[in-house]
Amino acid sequence: MTQGPVNFSVARSDGKFSNRWGVDVGGKGDAYVYCRDNPNAEKVSLHASGQQHISIRSEVAKSAGVKSRFGNVWSEPEFDGDAIATFSLLFPTWGVGLDLADSPRQIKKDELLIVGHKDKLVVVAFFIVGAGRKMQGRVPHIVLGRLPLGDEKSLHVIAWKEFEGDLRDKIERVFPQASQDLSGFGLGSGEYNLCIQGYRQPNSAYMVVVPVRYTSPESEQIIKDTSVRRRKAMQALADR
Repeated sequence: MTQGPVNFSVARSDGKFSNRWGVDVGGKGDAYVYCRDNPNAEKVSLHASGQQHISIRSEVAKSAGVKSRFGNVWSEPEFDGDAIATFSLLFPTWGVGLDLADSPRQIKKDELLIVGHKDKLVVVAFFIVGAGRKMQGRVPHIVLGRLPLGDEKSLHVIAWKEFEGDLRDKIERVFPQASQDLSGFGLGSGEYNLCIQGYRQPNSAYMVVVPVRYTSPESEQIIKDTSVRRRKAMQALADR
């Protein structure tokens, strides 16, 4: 794709899908990566000035009681022998779990569907490439798009598969703090998408979206009370 938006999602062999994502370039050469299924989700801004950041909408931050709407903030990486992705979306198999029935979707002819792997995560990476440079991949990959940014630069959107290593362990370490944050926001029990951010290397940010089920402290207490009453009732029946 040489004109935006570049729309894509990841599919597993068992029929599960990821959220649908898109990347487009504005008139000033700023590129934006966004979740097309959730307009309130994090948006990645890759500015032509070299400043990059992940953010949420101001009204969403205000309603959630978050002090700042900005997440990771970094600078466009420079070439150092090898190309460095300024941003990557990671799709582990356990993070791709939407059924078609979970949200109305239509697979359009301009939507790119990346078939996942049962043991590997899918990486969709965004490289800012200057004039006169060519990308040469060292691993099997597919090029989803090359979008002109102006100033003779272009944004290359490239996908490949790799072993996830200790990613799941790192993600699960975040869960206790995430649960505490959800409780602090006063959110009720339910299913949420947890957007976890980090860096693969300096000035190379990543984000992985993980579906989670959250149980509020109030619901936990109800469950505990119900469990106690059930045990007492079962004991009473046993004592007859």
